[in-house]
Amino acid sequence: MDARPVWLDDEPELLALLNAVLDRFDHQSGETRQKSIVFKVEEHLPSLASADAAADQRWALLQMLKRYGVLSIRSGRRSVYDPEWQAAKVAFAPESEEILRAWLGRAPTERAMQAWRRAVLSHALAFADGGAALLSRRIVIGDRTPDEVVAALARSADIAGPATLRQLSAFAFWGDSKVLDERGDLVAALFPQLDVLDRPIVVAVHLPARADGILFIENQDTYTAAARGTPAQAQDLALVYASGFRSSALRIRARSGALLHFAGAGAADARAAFERWWFDAGEPAGPCHFWGDLDFAGMQILKTLRQRFGDVTAWRCGYEPMLAVLRQSGGHRGGSESRGQIDPVATGCAFADEALLPAIREYGQLDQELPMGL
Repeated sequence: MDARPVWLDDEPELLALLNAVLDRFDHQSGETRQKSIVFKVEEHLPSLASADAAADQRWALLQMLKRYGVLSIRSGRRSVYDPEWQAAKVAFAPESEEILRAWLGRAPTERAMQAWRRAVLSHALAFADGGAALLSRRIVIGDRTPDEVVAALARSADIAGPATLRQLSAFAFWGDSKVLDERGDLVAALFPQLDVLDRPIVVAVHLPARADGILFIENQDTYTAAARGTPAQAQDLALVYASGFRSSALRIRARSGALLHFAGAGAADARAAFERWWFDAGEPAGPCHFWGDLDFAGMQILKTLRQRFGDVTAWRCGYEPMLAVLRQSGGHRGGSESRGQIDPVATGCAFADEALLPAIREYGQLDQELPMGL
């Protein structure tokens, strides 16, 4: 099985891992080129540390790459309470190099890697570790030379105050704010003196004059419609825009990790009570629900929301009409795995586990934005 997975372009962290493998192959020569490349999983997939739904999904996709035959996974020592990736390693046999080069469109670049290493060593004094962490982590930017890229990165040592990775990247790389995404561990090794800030997650919250519960909504169109009063069953609920996996992130309930933006009739009077629940484990306004896409990714978000916020259940008022449409007409079957979706098996919510997940497995998937006259 050597066809490139169609979901790989949507996984920058996994792409970075595969490119790092090819960088290592490029650096090998002679007998060492016949040895497997072995990486610690948590060092090259730092998002696993968040232990959220996105981390679970990324681990599942890594296991899918194992089924493609490009890597093997070596389990590490862990307790029964640790995630599977705890202390695990991934190994890439020499036979995987050809497949990876075809997937990533990369010819052998031993000369380029040698040029990169020379550039790193020429600026070694700018880095706390002498550039050791950078020697095998080549950064390619358009038509910039290796020396230009390394010299630009070295300028980050001049940053005096706290900054996010996006700000550091824009400062160093000619205004490009995304170069250092997924490279936080590299920055920490090169510049341990820098105060690198996590970017707060911006969360939109719509509060009615009186809330009888809380509803996390996955998609923007549905959230804005609910804020305007459709469906009617949501009018007395506090609405939270749970975009993708953001609201399931580990830092979502920390004041330093989330920034809540309020709107609605209750924005002034009910804000303080909502923040006490969100940040300080106070009492919620009522039962907590989730409504999103009727697919595996939506169920995975529900599963992790339950880990972050307690007894969150699939919202029957939203999902039951979708379930009826799915059973009657079926849903799209683009292939869950082709979209990077993995069956979460169980969420802990009885309605989701006994009705929604079995229907997805049998009939396909429905996006939340489907008009149903709610």
